[in-house]
Amino acid sequence: MTFEPTLAAPGTPPAEFEIDADLVRRLLEEQHPDLTDLELGPAASGWDNSNWRLGADLAVRVPRRELGARLIRSEQDWLGQLAPRLPVPISEPVRAGRATSFFPWP
Repeated sequence: MTFEPTLAAPGTPPAEFEIDADLVRRLLEEQHPDLTDLELGPAASGWDNSNWRLGADLAVRVPRRELGARLIRSEQDWLGQLAPRLPVPISEPVRAGRATSFFPWP
């Protein structure tokens, strides 16, 4: 199953790589096997990323486009540095993925 938003914004660029539950499961199995027992379900899909709920407390963000992969890398660098300095809680990366033989980006 390919997950795409039902109400895409006008002009949303096409995905360079289609993200579905099977792909997210494969990535988890290869890179984070301790998380594979958690329930996985689609959360949202935007211009650059597809977001998936993983269990009760985690989310998986997978780039749909190369630009999204670059943005995620930058966010991973900055969010961990900013989180302890901000007066409100923000999301922090818990894990990071890498490119594989079946998916081109980290």
